[in-house]
Amino acid sequence: MSNEPVPHGYSTGLIPRDYGLHPVGYYAMATEFPESELVPESEWGARLANNRDTKSGLLDLREANYDVLRSLDQDGLGLCWAFSSTKAVMYCRVLMNAVPIRLSAWWVAGIIKNWRDEGGWGAASLEQIAGAGVPAESFCPSYKSSYNTPECRANAALHRVTEWWDGAQDPNKAQKQLVSMLLKRIPCVVDLNDMGHSMCAIDIGRLSPLEIIYDNSWGDQGEKGLYRGTGARARPDGLVIPRVTIPSMT
Repeated sequence: MSNEPVPHGYSTGLIPRDYGLHPVGYYAMATEFPESELVPESEWGARLANNRDTKSGLLDLREANYDVLRSLDQDGLGLCWAFSSTKAVMYCRVLMNAVPIRLSAWWVAGIIKNWRDEGGWGAASLEQIAGAGVPAESFCPSYKSSYNTPECRANAALHRVTEWWDGAQDPNKAQKQLVSMLLKRIPCVVDLNDMGHSMCAIDIGRLSPLEIIYDNSWGDQGEKGLYRGTGARARPDGLVIPRVTIPSMT
């Protein structure tokens, strides 16, 4: 699957981030992506080959922890923007050697939107996770406000993001940031205006032409729930990168 139309019956839900209202640096808990983290393009090929040879990419991590890291499912609601950031946090936890657990994007979206089926963008949901966290899926397994209990909120606080980077507004610059992060095995939240969708980017399919592998939120449809994007769908219109989470064991 690469650059295919959105399948019938699958929702997206992205509202493109308005950088006039929410410029880079707007979110209090984020820092601007540091130029020092960029991988020189001359090193991209060797780094990707090494990740494949050593089976150390995020796609390999997903396969090794597939019971937990299999794709989430937004179940026809326009909440992709909360599912993309939640999934990125799940990868961060595994990378930090925390116990792999399924987290609830339902709660993140519900708190922001007062449990309405409304669109949003990745940075807004990641800011919510940085502030209040995200609970285990068992505390909020569907989009119902009745799950927003004191116990659920207490569990969410165990899974906060404590450091995240805000990517560039310029899609071409953001693309270089995205590739650099994936080569370093760091998951990214990517908003794609062309598709009206937000997904968690986890790996690189190829460098020329660039193909980004996304862990989508439409369940296991297609290639075990993955989406492969090229062209405009390999160039972020919005990019945020969770770096550190609270390493809770529950």
